[in-house]
Amino acid sequence: MTAFHFGDRQRRLFGFYEPAREDFTKVQAALLCHPMGNEQVFAYRTMRQLATRLVRAGFHVLRFDYFGTGDSYGDTGEGSFEGWCGDIETAIEELKDISGATKVDMIGLRLGANLSAQVAQQNPDEIDRLILWEPLAAGALARAARECSTDQVNVGPEMLRSDIAEYLARSSISGKAALLPPRTLLLLTEQPPSPVEFGSLAAEYIADTPAWIEERLTTGSIPAEALQRIVGWLQ
Repeated sequence: MTAFHFGDRQRRLFGFYEPAREDFTKVQAALLCHPMGNEQVFAYRTMRQLATRLVRAGFHVLRFDYFGTGDSYGDTGEGSFEGWCGDIETAIEELKDISGATKVDMIGLRLGANLSAQVAQQNPDEIDRLILWEPLAAGALARAARECSTDQVNVGPEMLRSDIAEYLARSSISGKAALLPPRTLLLLTEQPPSPVEFGSLAAEYIADTPAWIEERLTTGSIPAEALQRIVGWLQ
């Protein structure tokens, strides 16, 4: 595993790259797009375990911190939806350059799923397969933003800046589902009490512990069945 910074001088990003354990005829590369804030902290072990499993399955894997988060450059308040989408595009090019892949697979969790969907819609020639793992629903975001009287919106266990929540609500996955890659998996680990608003995308439900919710003092649980399904779907 190699830890390094990449991107241009004004927007340096921090990432971990792991090459495939075995040589396969086809070069496969997977980009992991994290959630944000506390959800990223709680899901850290899960995303690392997912990377390990993908590497063993023959994938070159890159996981990284968005600008203004983690060990990447920038302050927390400098983050934006458009900027983070640009960070994913930078990570795609970096992963292709390191691995030699012509396209990449993307797995996005929570807010990372919404960002991944937006990037996939705008860069169809760069993405082979896409997994949207528990993305934030536009309807819930819109309602939360309308009812919020501060600059922070409560989205489940996480808080989002109201401007980002509003942008997410406008850039809904459901409204542009037809523009996503033909091979797209929408994965939910808990079946919601009401229909999920993701347009023509059919959700696959796997009963498992959410990786992004704190269960112990500092970490969330690893949803083994969900990880097995993700790796199996990509093979």
